[in-house]
Amino acid sequence: MGVAIATLIKKSENVKTGIIISVTMFGCFLSGMMGITMKYIIDKNLPILNKINPASMITDGFYSLYYYDTLDRYIFNIASLLIFAFIMIFISYISLRRQKYDSI
Repeated sequence: MGVAIATLIKKSENVKTGIIISVTMFGCFLSGMMGITMKYIIDKNLPILNKINPASMITDGFYSLYYYDTLDRYIFNIASLLIFAFIMIFISYISLRRQKYDSI
């Protein structure tokens, strides 16, 4: 996700770092890492948001390992993370392909 954001935003390194940190912290907040009730509020009102949030996928994977006897939900979360990673890599690849360098 960091590479995708960094390739899409054409600002200085400090701006990119700030945006990546704020996106990550907002995702962690929505996943319940700063208060468990937020995860349940998001699950109740906007469940699709927790399905695309990588921090939520990670925390839900750990919760599923702890609470459930089967690995079905855990495997679903790992597969979702892999799909998310491939999408971010593809976005980064497309964005980096469009850049032209003076030295070439």
